[in-house]
Amino acid sequence: MKLMKSSVMAFLLVIGFGASANAKCYKFANTGGDVGVCVSGDGSQSRKKAKKICDSKVGNCGNITSSSSRCHSNKGKCYDESGNASRDAKAN
Repeated sequence: MKLMKSSVMAFLLVIGFGASANAKCYKFANTGGDVGVCVSGDGSQSRKKAKKICDSKVGNCGNITSSSSRCHSNKGKCYDESGNASRDAKAN
C-alpha cells in the first residue's frame, strides 16, 4: 500500500510539472509573421490571452496560425504576458 501511494504521488508530480512547463509563443494570421506573443500554458485560455495581448498592441491580429517555444522578430515585436516587447522571447 505504501509503495502504491508513493507511485501515485510520483505520477502526480510528473504530471504537475509537465502541465506547468507547457508554454507557447503564438504567431497570428494578420501580422505577416512579425508578431509573437509568449504566454504560459497551452490551452484555450492561454490562446485567448495571447490574442488579446496581440490585438491591444498591434490591432486586429487575426487567428493564431502557429505556436512554438520561442519567438524572434526583427521588428522587436515578441510580447510577453505583461505586454513588454523585445526581439526574442522564450515561452516559460
